[in-house]
Amino acid sequence: MRFGEIVTIRADSGDALLSYRSFASIVGIVALVVSVIVAVTGVSAVLFLLFDGRIFPAVMALLLSAAFVVVIAMLVPTTHVNLFEGSHPVLQIVQQSNVSFPVVTYAVGTPEQKVIGRLRKNIWSRLGRNRWNILTTNGDRPIGYAAEESLSRALMRKFAGKFNARYQSNIRINYLGKSAGWIIRRPDVNGDVDVLEVAGEIDRRLAVALATLILGSEP
Repeated sequence: MRFGEIVTIRADSGDALLSYRSFASIVGIVALVVSVIVAVTGVSAVLFLLFDGRIFPAVMALLLSAAFVVVIAMLVPTTHVNLFEGSHPVLQIVQQSNVSFPVVTYAVGTPEQKVIGRLRKNIWSRLGRNRWNILTTNGDRPIGYAAEESLSRALMRKFAGKFNARYQSNIRINYLGKSAGWIIRRPDVNGDVDVLEVAGEIDRRLAVALATLILGSEP
């Protein structure tokens, strides 16, 4: 969906349950790619200078690379998503950190600012299997996660998933040590895609927020 367009979340019957404005932006994707390129180039330069015995230039290269990565990340607007039931807000997803690189954390809460959970992603996970950690409301203790089904599927998706939905990877949700459902991105036997299947003890609001971030923002 294009940025700003209304996205509708529907039940199995097709009835509209919730809606939100699309928040995916090409700015974030471009910034991520540029940040990774700068970081990898900077690390390579630092290693080269260290092997050459040039300590001071290596330190300067490290500092400059880190500064550029932070500045690039700060240019990306923070994410703030409101989910509505009809015209009434029922759920908020708010980015807590000012930058989304290398780690980004989101607070999931009610319109009354009551936090029901936090979601965190390490950007470096994009090099392998994308993984989101589900955290407690008042700390950094992981109580669950959502991760791509396998490394092979994750790599296939990076190269071919955007050209053909058959090469997409599905997301397994685990909560409190138990399977809690799936986020389906690959067409199933009925041809359905972008489906959230919840089958565990996880708070449904937290599951919806997780699916909204994954389906709405992951390139």
